[in-house]
Amino acid sequence: MDDHTIHLLFSANRWELSSRIKSLLDSGTTIICDRYAFSGIAFSASKALLQKPSPSTSSRLTYEWCRAPDVSLPAPDLTLFLDISPEQAAKQREGYGEERYEKLEMQACVREVFGRIGKEMGTGKWVTIDAGRTREEVEKDIWRMVSPLVEGVNEPVSLLWSDLF
Repeated sequence: MDDHTIHLLFSANRWELSSRIKSLLDSGTTIICDRYAFSGIAFSASKALLQKPSPSTSSRLTYEWCRAPDVSLPAPDLTLFLDISPEQAAKQREGYGEERYEKLEMQACVREVFGRIGKEMGTGKWVTIDAGRTREEVEKDIWRMVSPLVEGVNEPVSLLWSDLF
């Protein structure tokens, strides 16, 4: 399948559940997502950046194009980015590199795109946690950030990149 199609199918999956997510959030339910819209953008845009130019790649998936289908999805109250360098992950994780996108060059590019997303999301909504430390240290940081949200958020559900329209 074409990369554009794959990207749009993942976005369509998020949209399919967006009204349910909003309804649950409005009712006070805490939702924890792994890899929401940000992951799709980071991987699709990175894959396109690493392609060698050719006539068939003339319509690359730019960062802006990848972000566009997810504009107005429910926005997370908090995103925790567990950051570890690709080199350190390769040393610490058994089997690193066996998955298609788990190559050092790809992971470095993905990490860079996640950094761009983090800057767009802003301090307070996006927190980078050094995942190269011990499991206990990472867990402590995660709970410190998540605990206030578990106790309740009394804000209306915001939308991703609502400032773009």
